Amino acid sequence: MKENLQNKVCLITGATNGIGEEAAKQIALMGAEIVFIARNQTKANQLNETIKSLTGRESTPIIADLSSQSEVKKAAEEFLSLNKPLHILLNNAGIMNTSRRETVDGLEEVFSVNHLAYYTLTLLLMDKLIASGPGRIVNVASGAHMFIKEINFEDLQSEKEYKTMHVYGQSKLANILFTRELSNKVQSKGITVNCLHPGFVKTSFGKNNTGVIGLIIKFLMTLFAIKVEEGAETIIYLATSDNVKNISGEYFYQSKINKPSNFAENNKSADDLWDLSLKILKNNNLTL
Repeated sequence: MKENLQNKVCLITGATNGIGEEAAKQIALMGAEIVFIARNQTKANQLNETIKSLTGRESTPIIADLSSQSEVKKAAEEFLSLNKPLHILLNNAGIMNTSRRETVDGLEEVFSVNHLAYYTLTLLLMDKLIASGPGRIVNVASGAHMFIKEINFEDLQSEKEYKTMHVYGQSKLANILFTRELSNKVQSKGITVNCLHPGFVKTSFGKNNTGVIGLIIKFLMTLFAIKVEEGAETIIYLATSDNVKNISGEYFYQSKINKPSNFAENNKSADDLWDLSLKILKNNNLTL
């Protein structure tokens, strides 16, 4: 049975394709009002039309590039200017690069988009979530965090060494640690925070990468990838189900609590990552 989300507002990043798009559509069909952040205006218009055709209701796009911290802040400010409540925040946007790239802020792009954008957007909207509560935050992580043993706190920006799966896996491990630390900070305020591994999903994710990694991704998707609808199931479950309304700080796979790597359960590392993330922003004059 589908949950009734009438009068609920859900903000989604990375909603114009793949599992984010599917989650946006299904959550809208449950009655929620959808606000989403997208880089591309054309794709944003297409999603808005899709949701309108499914539900008869408009969604609200916010155009922003989440690789830029100033754009993340602008997106948060634009949402707040709508004067809407916020009940569900779904951090889904993510990238994978085969070579090191820097953002306009001079930060390594994968870490910036996959972790720092989650961190900044969430903190900027936290007061709104609490005021609208009870609320839920859902962070899309990945089983790729298992590719690494621990976060390299001495080289979070991957300046000394860049290995594609290590950098991506580190950003996904950061999602889990961020989830744990944030849950500890806000659970008493009526906000739950959970993360998930969606599975290996057949989407356009990573297809812009060339070379050996790009070929491997395409080959593996052909053989093993699950459908987008399946990949979105756990996102939708965590965002909407009454079964998890009192569960927080957990890592889910296939709509069940799953054990992440041992390092992902390290509370000191979660605390260190929180502090270092804030320090990186301050050192780059990107204060919240």
